[in-house]
Amino acid sequence: MDEKHSRLECFPPNCLGTLKNKYNFQEIKSGLQNLIATKNPVYSLEDGPCKKCGGNNILQETDTFDTWFMSGQWPLTTLGYPDSKDFKYFYPTSVLDTMWDILFFWVARMMMFGLYFTKKAPFKVIYLHSRVVDEKGQKMSKSKGNVIDPMLMVEKYGADALRMALVFGASPGSDIRINDDKMRAMRNFSNKIWNAARFVLAINPGQIENVSTTKIIKTKHRDDRWILKELKKSNLKITKFIESYRFDLGAQEIYHFFWHAFCDKYIEMSKERKEEAYPILLYVLKESLALLHPFIPFITEEIYQSLPIKNKKECLMVEDWPK
Repeated sequence: MDEKHSRLECFPPNCLGTLKNKYNFQEIKSGLQNLIATKNPVYSLEDGPCKKCGGNNILQETDTFDTWFMSGQWPLTTLGYPDSKDFKYFYPTSVLDTMWDILFFWVARMMMFGLYFTKKAPFKVIYLHSRVVDEKGQKMSKSKGNVIDPMLMVEKYGADALRMALVFGASPGSDIRINDDKMRAMRNFSNKIWNAARFVLAINPGQIENVSTTKIIKTKHRDDRWILKELKKSNLKITKFIESYRFDLGAQEIYHFFWHAFCDKYIEMSKERKEEAYPILLYVLKESLALLHPFIPFITEEIYQSLPIKNKKECLMVEDWPK
């Protein structure tokens, strides 16, 4: 059953021979709902005559409820309702992530089925993510020829740039425009992260002991204290945004902190005292990589593996979230 296109059902002569004993075609066309087709029915999406049988008895499908009726049972059937271990352990689930235009067709039915059969809503949180449209605000479709191939974008700009472009500015329940300009901007940001790391790591390429948080907090230099204060403010905002499912705002906050506060200001201020500022530079870089990782996972992981700090975690993915 296709919910996007009304299905046209072609009834072969032998099937019509059975049906016409009870109903004429006009009766069927004007509202008969329950039809039993042959074992191997033939379907056509074009007006007649049928390309297979040559007949003109082509009826537009009127019953489109079954698609959503079955889809509404998804939280139940996939977990083995009612007696499976999976259902008893996982239901109700935590978060449903879906696009906003499916809310009334699918999400509402899943909610109704769950409440009817279990007396519990199937999801604690329903996150309605953005719909990706082209630069003119039109929905992407193959027939319009305005589809962007993500694999080509990865080859052209990198997976991190594509990921960040899809998150940055993508408010829940809205449309997000994707084009080459935004991809290039996020590629440039990825390059900024890489170059900032190269600057910091070039100061002291050797292994050092893990930076002491206590020592850093007690630093007396005005520039050092300023960047640590800015890092703390951004950390609190990003954590709050992620916990409240505002990933777009989290991405924007870390973008502005890293590019403008860390790179444009602090790195420039520290160039005359870079050896003295090295522990602060390294510490802020490490914390920034952790804050960037949910949005830009590949470059940040690569840089993290190169940090000259002992007692690192196996990978950035399992590193502690900055406090």
